[in-house]
Amino acid sequence: MLEVEKLQKSETVTPIPTLIRRSFNLSLFYKKYLSANGLPIVSSEKVADEAFFVARDIVIKMVEKEPQVLKNLISQKIRLAIMARTEVTTDIPEHSDLFQAFPGTDWNKRARGLGPTLARPACSVSEENLLGYNGDPYRGESILIHEFSHAIHQIGINLESFNLKLTETYQHAIKSGLWQNTYAVTNASEYWAEGVQSWFDANLESRPADGIHNEINTRNKLKKYDPKLAKLMLEWFVDDDWRFKYPKL
Repeated sequence: MLEVEKLQKSETVTPIPTLIRRSFNLSLFYKKYLSANGLPIVSSEKVADEAFFVARDIVIKMVEKEPQVLKNLISQKIRLAIMARTEVTTDIPEHSDLFQAFPGTDWNKRARGLGPTLARPACSVSEENLLGYNGDPYRGESILIHEFSHAIHQIGINLESFNLKLTETYQHAIKSGLWQNTYAVTNASEYWAEGVQSWFDANLESRPADGIHNEINTRNKLKKYDPKLAKLMLEWFVDDDWRFKYPKL
C-alpha cells in the first residue's frame, strides 16, 4: 500500500511503474506516466511532459467535489491516454479496434479524444489540445474536459437516480427550446458533456449557433441560460474561481 501511495503522489513524469502497468494491464505502447491522485495518465515516449501536468490539474479539479467519483474510475481501471500530435486515435491500444468494431466511421479523422467505456477503459485526449499547439482542430476549447465528463457520468457516477435526473433536465431543455442547432441536443450524454465544458469556461462561443456551439460558453452564462443544468453541475463540481484557460504559446 505504501508503494502505491508513493506512486500516486509522484510530481514527475516517469517510465510506467511495473506495479501500475500490471494493475491496469497497460500496453507496452505506453512509456510515460504521471498519477492524477491515483488515476494513471499515460502516453508513448512522444508526448511532452508539460501535457501531463496540464491534464493532471484538470482531472483533479473535475473530481475535487466528489472524491468517490475518482475512486470509482480507478476501481474500473480507467486511465487517461495522451496522443502525441503525430499519433492518431487508433494508435491508442484501447482504441485500436475501432475500425473493426464500428465500421463506416473514419475514427482517425473524426476524433482527437474519446471517452472511456468498461470495454475500452482509456479516456483519450491530444497533446496539441492540452498545450495549444498551432493546428489544433479544437483550438480554444478543452476536449479533455468534454471527454472526461463522459467518464465521470458513465463510470464515475453511474447512478440510476442521476441518469433519471439528467434525462429529465435534458428533456426540459429541449422542450424549452434551449440549445437549438448545437451538439448539446444530440442526447443527454452530450448535453451533459457540453454543459460541463461551459461550467469550466472550456467551450467555444458561436453567434448564431453553428451546429456545435452557441453563445453559452461560460459558467455565468450557463447559470442564466439553463439553470436546471447548472443546478445539476453544482451537485458534482465545485463552484469556485478556477476556470479553464486555453494555452497561448
